[in-house]
Amino acid sequence: MSSHSDWRRLLLKRFRRWAQAKFPVPFPLRCYLKHPAKMPDMLGYFEFNEEENRGVICIANTCTADCFIDTLCEEWAHARTAYLCTDDEDPHTASFWAEYGRIVGASRDVHW
Repeated sequence: MSSHSDWRRLLLKRFRRWAQAKFPVPFPLRCYLKHPAKMPDMLGYFEFNEEENRGVICIANTCTADCFIDTLCEEWAHARTAYLCTDDEDPHTASFWAEYGRIVGASRDVHW
């Protein structure tokens, strides 16, 4: 494991603990680092499995620190608002953007 992925793993764990305490998600949620080749044209994504009532967040393992936190905030906001939209509609609703703003604003007070 390279030192680049070491800090990302630590930051991912720290962010997850912080976000779950401040902005809880009501279902089990796993967070992973992923090589960008396995998620083309994305820095991260959130998927929700309705059958198992659990979610997953994947973040590109090549993001810079600022990009990493911003992407985590976005995907966490998707997890928090996943129940508000159906599979065939754009998940970037007004509620999503409001939640994203709350999470980003709170994250700025943390020394990552």
